[in-house]
Amino acid sequence: MAIIIKAEEKFLDVISKLPESYTDDEFVEKFKELYAKDWDKVARRYQDHERQNQNKKKKSHPMPEPKKYVLNISHKLRKK
Repeated sequence: MAIIIKAEEKFLDVISKLPESYTDDEFVEKFKELYAKDWDKVARRYQDHERQNQNKKKKSHPMPEPKKYVLNISHKLRKK
């Protein structure tokens, strides 16, 4: 199940509100500003993974940190 519903639509909206040559940090900040609830969902899911990982004492979990998670999706969309 996707964490961010209608991610492509939302990410394209963020990109449309940024200057042509924006940085990754600018993208993340604009995403957080426009879609705070989605950002919170990503952060909560990451924290859940971290908590589960600590309880099971496994090496790591597959979810990247929230900033990296959002950037990974944005980079995939930019390649389209």
